[in-house]
Amino acid sequence: MKTPFCVRLQILGIQQNDELEYFENPEFFEDSQHIFPLNIYAQSYGIYVIRLDYYIKKNFIKEEKIVKGKLIFTFYNYITQQFVDIYDLLCTDNNFIKLDGQFWFKDENSISPLIIRLKLQIYYQEYLKYQNLLENIELEKNNLQGNIEKAKTELRINNENFVNFKMKVNQLKQFYQIQPQYPEIDIAILYSHPLVNQNEKRVSPVQYYDDIQNFKQRISALNKKVTYLITQATKENLRQVLKYNPKIIHIIAHGENDTNKLNQYLQFENNCTDDFVYREDLQQIMKESKKSLLFLACCYAGEIAKNIQQYATTIAVDKELKMLDDAGIYYFSSLYENLLSKKTLQTSHEQAKKNVEEQLGDKNFQCCHCHSHREACKEIFGKYNDLCFKHKSQCKCEESDKINDKLSHLWGPNYKCQDICEVILNQVQEQKNKEFVNIKLDEFAQDGILRVCCCELAEKLQDDVSTFIQHTESEKFQIFSQNSTQSQIFNNVEKGNLVEINQLSWEEQYLIAWKKDAKVIYNKLTETFYSKKRQILKICAGTSKGERFVIKFAHQVSKYFKFRKLKFYKRNEIEDIQIIEIPLDKIEQLLLKKYETRISYIFIICQLQKDLFIKSIEQLLQLNQKGTIILISYQELFELDLDSNFYKIQLKDWVNNSDKKEKCDYYKILNEYGDELTQKIIETVGEDKIKKLKFDQLLDQIEIILKNQQEQINQFVQN
Repeated sequence: MKTPFCVRLQILGIQQNDELEYFENPEFFEDSQHIFPLNIYAQSYGIYVIRLDYYIKKNFIKEEKIVKGKLIFTFYNYITQQFVDIYDLLCTDNNFIKLDGQFWFKDENSISPLIIRLKLQIYYQEYLKYQNLLENIELEKNNLQGNIEKAKTELRINNENFVNFKMKVNQLKQFYQIQPQYPEIDIAILYSHPLVNQNEKRVSPVQYYDDIQNFKQRISALNKKVTYLITQATKENLRQVLKYNPKIIHIIAHGENDTNKLNQYLQFENNCTDDFVYREDLQQIMKESKKSLLFLACCYAGEIAKNIQQYATTIAVDKELKMLDDAGIYYFSSLYENLLSKKTLQTSHEQAKKNVEEQLGDKNFQCCHCHSHREACKEIFGKYNDLCFKHKSQCKCEESDKINDKLSHLWGPNYKCQDICEVILNQVQEQKNKEFVNIKLDEFAQDGILRVCCCELAEKLQDDVSTFIQHTESEKFQIFSQNSTQSQIFNNVEKGNLVEINQLSWEEQYLIAWKKDAKVIYNKLTETFYSKKRQILKICAGTSKGERFVIKFAHQVSKYFKFRKLKFYKRNEIEDIQIIEIPLDKIEQLLLKKYETRISYIFIICQLQKDLFIKSIEQLLQLNQKGTIILISYQELFELDLDSNFYKIQLKDWVNNSDKKEKCDYYKILNEYGDELTQKIIETVGEDKIKKLKFDQLLDQIEIILKNQQEQINQFVQN
């Protein structure tokens, strides 16, 4: 087949002013030109009219732009430099547009684009319709402009009134010395419990639950009337707490060094995600403190404490030290007891350290994971984990009367602990340095004892000034203060019961399974809770075997949500959030119930059946006006197509969990069956296999074991 003759096609009349722009700068349009093969009729080049009409409408005119009318084409003649009407070029019963070189040869050396200009001949009725539309648009525009001017005038007047009102309020404040009144409290406890970090990875919570429960039990036993509040560790909550002028602010959170260890931060929370609070951030907030005593139950918090001691006397551990959870509980509970017994801060501090020593016993001296590694240790021993050397040694040194702690080993002229020597030398990175290190160890030993803290040894080997690292838990707690520590914090405390100032029955779940899913539900609860048009949250529980675990999970997330939405400084907005669980067939009881206006509700509806569910949709929509509904649905019901009143949440975190660190959720499930049966399940299935199972697979295994267990019991009874 003969190759057709092709030209580049330039269509004008599509965009406003495109004709003028094209002839001023034709190069700018080259990328938008299409290659177009010409037709041949009776040995003449040209284009069939119907083909051109179809091509233009398909490629250059949007469907919704077409009106009732007729496309008119004109073609540019390079010789006359004028557009030629299509009617002058038509032949063969007006079906073929005959063209020649005048329409694509600007000169003899090159082919130029075939330029077609479009016009649209609109039918008269269409013209009248669009003319009427334009008149209506103009009228609406004038009305809108009038409304805008009217609204501007009203806004200006309202703004002037508001400014005048603020001026009068300020005048009254100055005249009457009006200040917001906040009830003074004794103790404010702020705990941090983010679900995930900023990279959507799960966060293991600090052991705040035991700390708070221990505080409440120990203080209650003293029969002291102490006012306190419990809230989450957020920047805003801390600012609000300071307005209540507490005697003590107790922060329970993870403390960390940043990547280069030049700065430390506390891991606060913000909308269930972690929020790093650096020492500069805390310093800025604590400027508002009226000399409160600050307890930082956080690792690596010493440098932060130094920076804020001018605003608040602070108790913390050194910047490179980790804190054992139990040590923190023992220390602070004893500290509170002594302070409430009218002892000075210094005396209470010493008594609290002594209590840690007594309670921990042998655990008071930690040789592993008690501090962060120094740079010298990383360079010489390559150590990032497994602090110190003791746990890699099998020696008997600690049986000697000369040894007082786990870091000390026998090292004298007559006897050297070869076991610990071998462990240390194996950690030396460079082979040529091993002999040097071996000689140096003799120099470091004193009185027949070698102290084997890896960081201290590394600094000595580099001839740096070696700084002693505290490994004794009871001695890690320090007071950072610019004021005297001999004063009493509680001068006069009445006898009585503990008084919780924010009037919450605090019972937040310490462990929340499936945290990434929990964040999804939390955010959706936040979105819909105060909305006038709430959506019903529909959570898939998989099979019926998993329903009770998902119900418990819904309770956990609801409580987590509750304690973050009930702000202690906004008690006038809402008094409480009640969480009510009920089977779907009892929904009529909820519709008949009377509801308090200043109490919000979360309804967890379970035991759904398809027919009953479909019949109950209207009742669910009615109940949804009284509170937020969480439906615990099976897979079959979950897949039903519903309208926008329902929002589906497919739990993914527990259905397909591949992160080994997150497998601890399954042990929470096993614990539901009690210690004896849990041990039976682990022995039968195998701990390694449990870690690899998906949620449904684990439930199947448990069901088999329970069935076998019941059969054994029945057989025993029969015998």
